[in-house]
Amino acid sequence: MTRELTAPRAAITRPRRPLIARNAVFARAWAAQLLSQSATRMYQMGALWWLLGQVATGDRGLASGLFLVCAALPPVAFAPLVARTIAAHPSRTVLGVAVLGGAVLMAVLAAYGVLADVPTLAVYPAMFGLAACQALFDPCLTKAIPELVEDDDIEDATAFEQSSYSLVGMAGALFGAVLVDWIGLTGVVLVSAAAYLGAAVFVATVRPRPQPVDGDDGVEAGILGAWRLLAGLPFVRLALICFAAANFFITATFVILPLYTKNVLHAPALTLGMLEGALWLGLLIGVFTGKHLRGHPAFIGSGCVALFGLAVAVPALTAQRGVVLVALAVAGWAVGATNVVFVAAFQRAVPTAAKAAFFSAMLALLGAGFPVAAFFFGLAGDLVPTQALFLVQTAGLLPIAAVLALRGHSAPIP
Repeated sequence: MTRELTAPRAAITRPRRPLIARNAVFARAWAAQLLSQSATRMYQMGALWWLLGQVATGDRGLASGLFLVCAALPPVAFAPLVARTIAAHPSRTVLGVAVLGGAVLMAVLAAYGVLADVPTLAVYPAMFGLAACQALFDPCLTKAIPELVEDDDIEDATAFEQSSYSLVGMAGALFGAVLVDWIGLTGVVLVSAAAYLGAAVFVATVRPRPQPVDGDDGVEAGILGAWRLLAGLPFVRLALICFAAANFFITATFVILPLYTKNVLHAPALTLGMLEGALWLGLLIGVFTGKHLRGHPAFIGSGCVALFGLAVAVPALTAQRGVVLVALAVAGWAVGATNVVFVAAFQRAVPTAAKAAFFSAMLALLGAGFPVAAFFFGLAGDLVPTQALFLVQTAGLLPIAAVLALRGHSAPIP
């Protein structure tokens, strides 16, 4: 009799299934995030394009700028309130309120649109309301990750959660652009309402594990402590200042591209969706490839900021759509790669106990410039040619890149 040689059972390893295949609770929460973000993004794209068609040519810049201010202001203005809310209430309750609020808001606007024409001014408070709902949902889901997955799955869950921004940025831009030309603004609002209702259904099936809830005093003290911490981290402080300044010019791209599509290319909404989709695709690629970049973070960051500035100068010089698409993808890659490199550097530099408060403060600082940029570049879009706005971005970003390279190299990294 021959004896079969078999490997011990412990030595047999099987490929680990993706997190969303192993953890149905997290999969449903992530699906709710995708649906809610898609609803917001579709409405933003569809309403913005509809708005540009409603106002006179000389008012398009200001109209679109104010609309994007409504989209960007809630996460910044309501940050302290959101922090207290998600700290004081169960995650499932907060997530449910956020998606139901978005569903009700879109349903009311859709009902009005079916009965009569949607007033031009109505799209502004609707955008503000949706952004407020999303500003409540996203950080709450981030906080709820330890309640949804095991400790060794937190990194995978975070990767899924963060990837949704790029995925929705691409898909939402394209779907919103296609739908507004196909079924009009009211149709886009109806689709958004359905997406929010779908998100509410998924949230209703999520059962997070309760976690200890800290008081809001600790949250506020932690944020103040994070700012005081920067005094001992000169490189981190320099990087945050430079990127806050750079973000003012970078986020202006979302104000300029609709004007560029409408005023320069004279193209349909689908073209705008493709332009923004190229930017988000590049960002997604940068997120996954940025970790392979080697060198001092200051040089990498300055190089990427300069690359973005040079890339957005291309649409100012040519209207060839293929060239512009490639340039925007390169610009997106620069942003994605920079995010990966510097978040990793911050993770190593900031003490563990201060990380949560530090990253909350970091997001608030980086996001604060978008409402100002939306208003400034939107107003400027009515006063100067659209192509000149790209050159303003370039002129603003190149000096910031130089400062980061020259000052950052001498600042010690803990």
